[in-house]
Amino acid sequence: MATAFDRAAATYDAQYGSNASMAWMRAEALAAMQRCFPPGGRLLEIGCGTGQDALTLRQAGFGIVATDISPAMVQQAQAKAAAAGVADIRWHVLPAGRLGELLDAYGPAAFDGAYSNFGPLNGEPRLEPVAAALARLLRPAAALVATVMGRWCAWEIGWGLLHLRPRQALRRLHTAATGGAANLAAPEGALPVPTRFYTPGEFARPFAEAFAVQEVAALPLLLPPPNLAHLWQRFPSLMQRLARAEPRLRGRRPFHSLGDHFLIVLRRRP
Repeated sequence: MATAFDRAAATYDAQYGSNASMAWMRAEALAAMQRCFPPGGRLLEIGCGTGQDALTLRQAGFGIVATDISPAMVQQAQAKAAAAGVADIRWHVLPAGRLGELLDAYGPAAFDGAYSNFGPLNGEPRLEPVAAALARLLRPAAALVATVMGRWCAWEIGWGLLHLRPRQALRRLHTAATGGAANLAAPEGALPVPTRFYTPGEFARPFAEAFAVQEVAALPLLLPPPNLAHLWQRFPSLMQRLARAEPRLRGRRPFHSLGDHFLIVLRRRP
């Protein structure tokens, strides 16, 4: 998986930076993070990519330790931070399954929160090592805020069936148990990335011993997913109305599990 992200790193921001759906999702996720984390706290990022979330949260006053499986992504993130004049983010090339190695550098209960945006944890073959590491790294009552690619994406199912593409419509259901692939844009074309799709309950289960579920919401529910972001340009007024309606439904059952991603807040038990 690291190889795919290394190959995509140089053009990642150009490919995805102008995606209206991703911009909206990022803004919603960052708002949730700032709501859940104590002001000025030290945060651990899992899957920092090119560093946009790390940079935004650092500029908001948080201390940031950022990790990613891809050396090239971390290099892009470091360059972005340097260009913005931010020198005190600590970067680690480290897959999520090896977060426990940070205990040597930071010690137990060293972080006031952790976050993972746009599905890095979907790429992990097992979540149990991640949960075990975070149980030791996070302080009691600290939050883990993650956006996770869900098993049931209402937009993807509806769009695929409408265009007579049942395989595309149901691809997440077919691969949820054994793992499938999501496509990552790169200069040489789309690269498959090993991916597991979760329901909120399935994702939370490996964390249950040390974490309690505090919040789940579809991200997005009514708005189109990133692969259909062109609809923002075609129907801007409709998109604005859907954005205003999102908060009324996305956190309710069963709607909370029907987005392209879901946002989940897990709170470290005392």
